[in-house]
Amino acid sequence: METENRSRELTTTDRILRAFERLQHIDRRVMYALLAVVVAVPLIWNFKQPVVVTWPVQGAYDTIEKMPADKLAIIDIVWDSGTVAESRPQTEALIRHLMLRNKKFAIVAFMPQGNKLAYDSAKRIGSELGKEYGKDWIHWGYRPGGAMIQFMMGLGRDIPGTVKSDIEGKPVTSYPIMKGIKSIKNGDVGVIAEVTPSGTLDYWIAYVYGSYRTPLIYCPTAVMAPEGYNPLDAGQIKGMLTGMKGAAEYESLLGRQDFATRAAGALSTSHLLIIVLIIAGNIGYISSRRRRSES
Repeated sequence: METENRSRELTTTDRILRAFERLQHIDRRVMYALLAVVVAVPLIWNFKQPVVVTWPVQGAYDTIEKMPADKLAIIDIVWDSGTVAESRPQTEALIRHLMLRNKKFAIVAFMPQGNKLAYDSAKRIGSELGKEYGKDWIHWGYRPGGAMIQFMMGLGRDIPGTVKSDIEGKPVTSYPIMKGIKSIKNGDVGVIAEVTPSGTLDYWIAYVYGSYRTPLIYCPTAVMAPEGYNPLDAGQIKGMLTGMKGAAEYESLLGRQDFATRAAGALSTSHLLIIVLIIAGNIGYISSRRRRSES
């Protein structure tokens, strides 16, 4: 009886191992279908998942919270459609936070596509929250990337003289939001947030923070985040939102679950599926090797 039970147990184990072995030859279309399902489910059905807020994101949030209401925040847009999945959620989280706290801000773009995309986001969120263009927020329009350093230096000395007109072509001095705003040197700018996939952070550190100590927030794509940790540790930037994950953490601080939170859930489930498939494939590989060596 004991020998029969042991034989039955070995047979069951062998069947399980053979099932794992078959996973080594699974049709790739099946894997793509599984991946599509685990990505789609969190995006379609907005189920809650735990979000742990890291200290760089908390630092960015606290920096905006502490900004005096009479100061102007600047959101620097250096992204376009190539990184819209990461950069737009970061931008929208910052915009929503500023609007919820009744803090004025200006958008300036160094990418043509980002110029329009950021404007549309601010206009939509402003409409939701009852904010008025020109009074609560303003868009300074597109500026050529090659003139970025000169533009930064100009903001330090004379904001109206450097910006001149907004995205609609009207003089910025004609808007109530710009009343009393003279320069970064004068202390009129409370926070500068750069949303970018490129290596332009050093310009703000060198030409603005180095001269005026204006608080900086860095919002890079995930692959560019490592360049932010040295200035973050040195105190040259006050906070950082790392890609989609950083935007999701910021949304949780605002008590919301917008696109970044759902997309971060889709990334988590897809990573989990890949890990499970790797483990199963390796079990099957080890099992098949062992059977070949025994035969």
